[in-house]
Amino acid sequence: MAKKVLLGILGLSLALAAAAWAFNGSDAFQTQLQGIKRQQLGPALGVDQRTVDQLLLIEQRYGVQKQQLTREAMEANRQLQQVMQNPQPREEDVRVLMDTMERKKKEIEAVRQRQWEEQKALLTPVQQARYFFYLQHVTREARSVRSPAAPAAPRAPVGKAPEGVPVLRPNR
Repeated sequence: MAKKVLLGILGLSLALAAAAWAFNGSDAFQTQLQGIKRQQLGPALGVDQRTVDQLLLIEQRYGVQKQQLTREAMEANRQLQQVMQNPQPREEDVRVLMDTMERKKKEIEAVRQRQWEEQKALLTPVQQARYFFYLQHVTREARSVRSPAAPAAPRAPVGKAPEGVPVLRPNR
């Protein structure tokens, strides 16, 4: 159960980072979000302002690392898409880019884990759970601010894949 909560918190922190990053790292948005957290986090978790400041400092310190790694992973993804436009992509190029993306994903997860361990040390289990729910709430709010009534992304028809990607069907 504790592992599920931890994974949920880690996933939510990624979602929050992605939602915040969707604003192109806007300093104004980041400043506003930090101000909101600084005001709400203490009462929401039942902690003092010193603990709130420590939590936010940890988040900020690791956030820079996560953003850099995320940018690197996205660049590898962009390069992979470019390589795959070639009808006969070089396997070595594809392998290197896939390895890079996988490595970046693991590095991001390791940074998240270190962040959570530091934050967890400041909180009781009840406060950890409250933090988990608070992050869920903030993530939903950040997404609604980003796109209040965004239409659903277009989907490929069932049974079709993007051009150049084979569709594998199980034997019936």
